[in-house]
Amino acid sequence: MPFDWIFDRRRLAGLALGAALCAAPAIAAPRNAIGIADASACTRDPAASTTVPGWTTIAGSPSLRCAAPLTTGAADRVRIVSGPYGSSTLERRIDLRRFAARIDRGRVRYRLSGRLGATGAAHARAVLTLTFLDGAGRAFAPRPRLLGVTAAAATTPRVAARRVAGTLPRGTRALRIVLNLVAPHPARGSAVAEDLRLTLRPDVPLARAAPPRPRVPHFDHVFLIMMENTSYRQVIGDRRDAPFINALARRGVLLANYRAVYHPSDENYLAIASGSAGVRGPMYFPHIHLAVRHLGDAIEAAGLTWKAYEQGMGTPCNTTTKYDKYYEPDDAPFVNYANVIDDPARCRAHLVDTKQLAVDLASTATTPNFAWIAADDYDDGEDAGNGSPHSLAVQDGWLRRTLEPVFASPAWRTQRSLLILTWDESSTTRTNHVATILWGSRGTVRRGAVSHRRYDHYSTARTIEAALGLPSLTANDAYARPIDDAFVH
Repeated sequence: MPFDWIFDRRRLAGLALGAALCAAPAIAAPRNAIGIADASACTRDPAASTTVPGWTTIAGSPSLRCAAPLTTGAADRVRIVSGPYGSSTLERRIDLRRFAARIDRGRVRYRLSGRLGATGAAHARAVLTLTFLDGAGRAFAPRPRLLGVTAAAATTPRVAARRVAGTLPRGTRALRIVLNLVAPHPARGSAVAEDLRLTLRPDVPLARAAPPRPRVPHFDHVFLIMMENTSYRQVIGDRRDAPFINALARRGVLLANYRAVYHPSDENYLAIASGSAGVRGPMYFPHIHLAVRHLGDAIEAAGLTWKAYEQGMGTPCNTTTKYDKYYEPDDAPFVNYANVIDDPARCRAHLVDTKQLAVDLASTATTPNFAWIAADDYDDGEDAGNGSPHSLAVQDGWLRRTLEPVFASPAWRTQRSLLILTWDESSTTRTNHVATILWGSRGTVRRGAVSHRRYDHYSTARTIEAALGLPSLTANDAYARPIDDAFVH
C-alpha cells in the first residue's frame, strides 16, 4: 500500500521532520479533515486565527475553519483559510533521508493534490508549492506548483481540484510544501485550501505529524503581563514615551513577528490561559462562563502554585469597581472560568490585588510558580489612549513600578525566573501585530536579541507550559511553535 498524505476521516496523515518531533497521542479527526494532525482546533468564527496543527505558520494569521458543505450533499469540510488579517503562509517539511537509496534509483513517485480557491475579492488565491531539498537543505530542480482558482463576488468559496505528479528527483532528501494563502484585501475576500494530499509510491512509511518538541528550559517562576490595545510600531522604537519598555527589549529578546489572535480583547487572554478563544465576538465578564481546563488547573495538577494579581481588585476575588473605576476583573482571564468564579474559596485564594505581589515576592516560598500580573484599564494603555504617546508613557511607568520589585526579588535573583511581556491586540484590526518581550534571570534568556520567527498567543501558552513542565490544553497550544529561540541552550 502507498503512504498517502491524506487528510480525511479515513486516515490521519501528518507528515513532518521526524527528528524535530515527539510522539503524540492518537487523536481522532473529524471527517474530511484537511492537511492537519488534529482537526479539533477548527473554528466557525471568521474573526479568529488559530494554529493549523502539523503546519508551521511562517507569516500572517491563518485560521483552521470548520466549514459548511460547499455543495448540496457534500460532507462537512475543514479548510485552511487565510484568516482575518490578510495573506498567510504555512509550510510542512518532510524528511526523506531514510529513503535516499530508493529515491536515487528513480523509483519513488509523488502526487500532490488539493482543492484550492477563494471567496470574495478576485485577487485572493491559494497556491501550493512543492520544493525538493538536497542533503544540505538546498532547493534544486523545478518546483511543482498548484494554483487555485480566484473567486467570484460571493461569500461561498469557489474551489477547484488541482494536482501534479512526477518522480522525486535523484538527490532529494527532504520536501518542503508551502501553502500561500494570498488575500490582499481581507475585508473583501479570503483564500482557502482543503483536501490536501501527497502520495508517495511505492510504500514510503513516513511519520505522522506530532506537536513540536519545545526547547524551553525549566523555570521555577513565570511572570506574564498582558498590556492592551497597542500596535508593535507604536511602542517599539519610541524611547521617549516608552524608555523602560524599549530598554527591556534591548536587554532580553524582542519578538518582532508576533501576532495576537483576535479582536477584541478577551479572546486573546483566553487563548493563553486555555488554548482557545473560547467565545465569539465582543463578549466580556460576566457573560463569559467557560467550563474548560485552564492553566490554573494544569498548574495545580502538577503540584505547583499560581496567582493572578490585578490592579484595583482590592479584596480578593472582588468583581466590582468600588476600589478603582478603571478596574476590570477580566484583565486576568481566570474570572471567566466556572471552576474559579463559582468556587469562592478558590477564587479568593488565587485572584488578588497587585498590592499582594510585594508581600509574596518577599521570599521564594511565597512567590507563585506562575503569576499573571494585570494593570487596570488605564495603566494597561486602553483608557489612556490605545497606544498613543500618552498611553505609552502611562504603560511604561506602570511597568517600571511593577517590574523593578520583581527583578529585585529572591525568586528572580536566586532562582530561574521568566518574564513574558505582551499585548492583547493591536490598536487597529489590520494586522494584529503586537510586541512581545522575554527576559529571564540567571542567564536563561538571550541578551539583546531580535527574533523574526512568527509567533502568537498560542506560542506563549506553549512556552509557559514547557517552562513549568505542564501538558498542553488544546490542539492550538500543543501544535503552536514554542518560543525556542529566546533561550540560551
